[in-house]
Amino acid sequence: MIPDPEAISRAYVLIAPELGLSPRSSEAAIRIALREADHLSDDVYDVPAALLYALGRHARCFGGFRAMSVLVVEWHTKTLGFKLEASPSELAEVLTRVTLNELTHRDVKAWVLERMLPFGG
Repeated sequence: MIPDPEAISRAYVLIAPELGLSPRSSEAAIRIALREADHLSDDVYDVPAALLYALGRHARCFGGFRAMSVLVVEWHTKTLGFKLEASPSELAEVLTRVTLNELTHRDVKAWVLERMLPFGG
């Protein structure tokens, strides 16, 4: 259910230069964040919120923290067959608020569930 940390790290190295971002990432931080997301997910419907929350709590995963975290959440949500009715800037705002300890996992989960649709919905 949760993406592979090594695949995410490799993807970031390729994507970062195209976005004008530093290719610096921390595989250890990515593994920790994805492990936390896995722990927070009771089922497939919980995964997008868990990823959003866990990546927000581990901002050191990527040099381009907000951009890559948003891409990971959007991409993995689609691979699970869902669509989020949220713009990249809205997702980035949630990430920032998690990083600042303004939102709990419960808050993020409620926010995501209000915006999640079956793919194509």
